[in-house]
Amino acid sequence: MKKEIIYDELLEKIPNKYILTIVSGQRARQIGKGDSLLTKCSKKDTDVKKAFREILAGKIGYEIVEDKVGE
Repeated sequence: MKKEIIYDELLEKIPNKYILTIVSGQRARQIGKGDSLLTKCSKKDTDVKKAFREILAGKIGYEIVEDKVGE
């Protein structure tokens, strides 16, 4: 049986809940369109759960890029 996904563990990987929502949503859409999975997942898992499992495994993250407007 797969380990249960715990919200606090997700926040350890991506500490901002808003960024976590954006990253997991984007990845879930990619999975839904047919992108290959980066971790083993159950067939019963939803696309969002699959994205969460990838985040917990450290396969998915984010980077903040500063815009240099006017330079």
